[in-house]
Amino acid sequence: MISGILLLTEDNMYVDDRGNLPHRPTYDKALLRTLVSLNTVTHRGYDLLPKSIQEVATISNTDPTLVLTIQEIDALADFLIIIRSARKVSGGKKFKLDKFERIAAPGQIELWNRKGK
Repeated sequence: MISGILLLTEDNMYVDDRGNLPHRPTYDKALLRTLVSLNTVTHRGYDLLPKSIQEVATISNTDPTLVLTIQEIDALADFLIIIRSARKVSGGKKFKLDKFERIAAPGQIELWNRKGK
């Protein structure tokens, strides 16, 4: 199973009109660090990580278990963890969740499964 993690606003925006990420909840970096330390990521995913999280990352050239880029999540993720930002962004890019179905949404963290899996 390949998992993905994604920070989105309530209206599914993953970057604003200047390419900046939405505001992160306080626990987001610790959760990302834990997931990265327990899994393998691609070179492209590794390059997106803050330096402090790159320190615990293992890169896989063939079989990542955690995907981090929008393209990888869209194409490969079987299971998706969405962290919801409490703040909106202006403009930006929207992630389409039509390939996924929500399993649970206990608050700012949502769990999604790829349809048909």
